[in-house]
Amino acid sequence: MIVYTKIYEYLDNKEKSEYSKIIDYTKISDNLNNDKIKEICKEAEDNNFYSICILPEYIVTAHSLLRGDVKICSLVDFPKGESSTKEKLSDIDHSIVNGADEIDVVVNYQLVKDTDEQDKLEKEIADLSEYCHKEGVIIKIIIEVGALTYQEIETICRMCIDSNIDFVMTSTGKLPNDDSFEKKVDKVKYMRKILPDGIGIKFSGGVRDSNQIKELKPFVDRIGTSIIIN
Repeated sequence: MIVYTKIYEYLDNKEKSEYSKIIDYTKISDNLNNDKIKEICKEAEDNNFYSICILPEYIVTAHSLLRGDVKICSLVDFPKGESSTKEKLSDIDHSIVNGADEIDVVVNYQLVKDTDEQDKLEKEIADLSEYCHKEGVIIKIIIEVGALTYQEIETICRMCIDSNIDFVMTSTGKLPNDDSFEKKVDKVKYMRKILPDGIGIKFSGGVRDSNQIKELKPFVDRIGTSIIIN
């Protein structure tokens, strides 16, 4: 029996349905195995989540298990994003071949801090976008808003606009000394003013209750979270 955690405690049935459909159910840990992937797939289907987000090595198993509308999202170069573009493209290709519908890839966002290195970041974003779209999959670019200034966030967002990225994602949820939820929301509102309607925002990191979901929903298109089943 599936028991909703407090994220859904105060939501009526209509709200549960609306919110479930923007949830990317994310599971990353050192002790994952095929049996646990099976549990994750069942939890996602039982709760009508939009997708599961898992590392590339588990996509084959998930693809063999999912029978409904739940999508598979591959987390590439997680969480630091410091691998070469070639390595990222290899992982993306592996993920797509094995059944991934969407790619969440951490870019080397730290390059934005050095004006002499920004061209490298811009090219990486462009190359990743071109490859994913050629293969017909959604691409979400992961940055760390807690490690970036508003100007740096704007610079990356404009790179994503130029490369026709599908989503910009706020965080891996793994950044030490990350921004508070409130500060992240402020940065999301800033991103929403910059990004056109055709580019979505995915919020990840720190969503713990229904009030936070309600606060985010006017500004974001997906929420990445891990639901603990009691």
